[in-house]
Amino acid sequence: MRLVSTVALAVFLATSTTTEAFGPAQPLHATSAYGTGGSVITNNNNNNNNHGMTMRIGTQDMKRKQRLNRILDANPTKETVQDVLLGAEMSTMIQKCSWKVRKNLIRKVQHQADRYELTVDPTFGVPPTQEEREAQSKVAGAERKAARAAEMQAAKEQVQAMKEARVQKRAESKAKTAAHLEKMKALKQSQTPPAKEEPTTTTTTTTTTPVQKESPPESVVAAEAVSEPAPAPAVEEPAAAPAASNAVTPKIIKELRDSTGAGMMDCKKALLETDGDMEAAAEYLRKKGLAKADKKASRVAAEGRIAFANENGKAVMVEVNCETDFVGKDSNFLEFAETVATSALSLSDDNVESLLSQVVNGETLETTRQALVAKIGENIQVRRMASRGGSTNTVVGGYVHMNSIGVLVELEGGDEQLCTDIAMHITAMNPPYAVPEDVPSEVLEKEKQILSAQALESGKPAEIVEKMVEGRIRKYLEEICLVSQAYVKDGDKTVGKLLEEKGAKMVGFTRIAVGEGIEKKEDDFAAEVAKMAGKPPPAPEAASPSPEVSKEEPKDEATPEPAKPSGGGAVTPKTIKALRDATGAGMMDAKKALLESNGDPDLAAEYLRKKGLATADKKAARVAAEGKIAIANSGNKAVMVEVNCETDFVAKDDSFLGFCDKVASAAVDVAGDSVTDLMNVEADGETLEATRQAMVAKIGENIQVRRMASRGGDGSTVGAYVHMNRLGVIVELEGGTKDLCIDIAMHIAAMNPPYATSDDVPAEVLEKEKEILTDQALQSGKPPEIVEKMVEGRIRKYLEEICLVSQAYVKDSDRTVGKLLEDNGAKIIGFTRLAVGEGIEKKADDFAAEVAKMAGTKEPAAV
Repeated sequence: MRLVSTVALAVFLATSTTTEAFGPAQPLHATSAYGTGGSVITNNNNNNNNHGMTMRIGTQDMKRKQRLNRILDANPTKETVQDVLLGAEMSTMIQKCSWKVRKNLIRKVQHQADRYELTVDPTFGVPPTQEEREAQSKVAGAERKAARAAEMQAAKEQVQAMKEARVQKRAESKAKTAAHLEKMKALKQSQTPPAKEEPTTTTTTTTTTPVQKESPPESVVAAEAVSEPAPAPAVEEPAAAPAASNAVTPKIIKELRDSTGAGMMDCKKALLETDGDMEAAAEYLRKKGLAKADKKASRVAAEGRIAFANENGKAVMVEVNCETDFVGKDSNFLEFAETVATSALSLSDDNVESLLSQVVNGETLETTRQALVAKIGENIQVRRMASRGGSTNTVVGGYVHMNSIGVLVELEGGDEQLCTDIAMHITAMNPPYAVPEDVPSEVLEKEKQILSAQALESGKPAEIVEKMVEGRIRKYLEEICLVSQAYVKDGDKTVGKLLEEKGAKMVGFTRIAVGEGIEKKEDDFAAEVAKMAGKPPPAPEAASPSPEVSKEEPKDEATPEPAKPSGGGAVTPKTIKALRDATGAGMMDAKKALLESNGDPDLAAEYLRKKGLATADKKAARVAAEGKIAIANSGNKAVMVEVNCETDFVAKDDSFLGFCDKVASAAVDVAGDSVTDLMNVEADGETLEATRQAMVAKIGENIQVRRMASRGGDGSTVGAYVHMNRLGVIVELEGGTKDLCIDIAMHIAAMNPPYATSDDVPAEVLEKEKEILTDQALQSGKPPEIVEKMVEGRIRKYLEEICLVSQAYVKDSDRTVGKLLEDNGAKIIGFTRLAVGEGIEKKADDFAAEVAKMAGTKEPAAV
């Protein structure tokens, strides 16, 4: 079959006279592609479609291909070929396909046209070039701008007409009111009795007053009620003065909100300030938004996402930051990030200023960013971009993990899928360098000094020390260089070996993580503890009476200088805690190291390494919650074992790691998952239990083989994946391949689904969830029949979230894991996931009590 396909391809290439049928240079499609058109050639024995080459393609491409094949299966007539196959609709459909599928479909249409001697347009099925797309985008942008201007003008005329109508109505109302007042005034004067004007005696006044009060005409009373208070014009003038306020209606405010995205009160204020002019109000809001953007620019934006785009052999990543993870999931923010990444493809360098000056949809990206800041209310920044590729001699690919870590890989030789696989490895292992030649000489020299100091303390002769250092340097380079690391998807070979097998060579890689290098605001926990204890914050001198440090301390203890991050500084509880977090050393060891190094955290870390003090405090209860997950395979069986120790330093020790691998290899021959049976297995002349006890005596920490898990059997396929020695997954399938098991295991490691399928969910779990959702739905006040349907829908969504087969596949979010299994003719049997230390209650250091003790205060009471 392969020979026939090769011959057919050779004939096609020999008879082709033009390359236009293949279209312009096509974009790459990364594993985290943002569309559904990507395709990857694979061997697929389950594909019964005989119309073209065998490949695994996206869902949408498959539908388009099937649609064309249905027409071809019907043996189309000349009219059908001319009207349907060569029509504009078919051309547009083929343009949307990935380049390999598009090439296949164009060849089929050409064949049908040749049958009836019909001419095929050279542009048939060929997508527009970048220049054509940009031209179309400009035309569409101009049309949208003109339509918006027309809408704004119509709205402006409508507002003006409403204003004139209201002004006229107010004028008529004023004239009517004035006429009425004149009439009432005249009526009052005509009916006033003469006796009221001659009150000469008290007797006359007392006798006439009751007469005037008994029968005044109703019109006179009404006139007095109108005329005696403050004059009416004085009351109405203030209300009539701001004419613009009467022109601002809820409808107009809503229109302005829809067109600008601003808040309701901001829209109302803008309309009042601009006398109801919609266009002027929009400009007012825009200026106000720029001011807001400037104010928010100083706020720390350490959340966000990595956006990825690739085209014509070039791939780019951009980091777009915001302040909170909530905005990082907002659709407007995500759309902006995608737009920025797509625009970055056209740049020749990695300059962010040039990127933000790109015009998209009639305005620059910087203007769009400022408008987004005004709309969302957070600081949003395009922090950096990185690109690779663009050369005909290299292949580039990328991978973005959970929108927070992005990697670009560039190779000589190989293919895009290989780039993507290596990018996933770099995401997980984060190697600082690609090859040993990339390691700076000063880094190597510094490491040699540290290792020499460690080796000399052992008391060995100088020539032995030199050999020890050489060996450790070789191991150090293996750990920090990509090509010498064990490949995460197959621990039996290195990344360098993988490249060699694929005929590829490493050119370089770029790795970006959201927020790395940004200093986030941290609460001064030590000051809070001191405050709780009723004391002022501890001064920098609290670490020690050392004369070298005390000379640099401020005299005013109430307002101490903050500790310097490097190059020397005051030793405070905050700097001690930072060093403890970085090295895992004990509190007093970290304090002593900072004093010896004059407060420089880098020198203090070196001091700890040279003295061998960078080890964790011994736990009083000897809790072993660190360690490693080790895996082993034999035939169609895979096993995992969790081996625990007390500290993460021992978890990296060579002898500990060797013991873990020995236990995993022995576990393959154990029937069942009993740790007791496993520890009784003999290896190298002694039981594993005896080896473990000797290891405890040698290392000085509690080491335990806590648990094991195995999967596999006749007729099933198994594969395992371990993430950074701390999280292991075994997947068992009916059908499929080992690589498919490993890919699904990587998904499970990242997403941690509780169940494989909906049938695995316990009935009590579903019942409890139904009760909770029913209570929530009933609170909405909906009728019982509506509540029942709401609960059914939410239960379906709940099952989709917690079941493996219904989750979106992490390497291709356009299809689910279930669809991936279906495409590969496989079915899930089950999986097992283990994480180091899960379920073990660790001892938590009471840092608050330690700080309070250093500050000379009592331990803060528990709340």
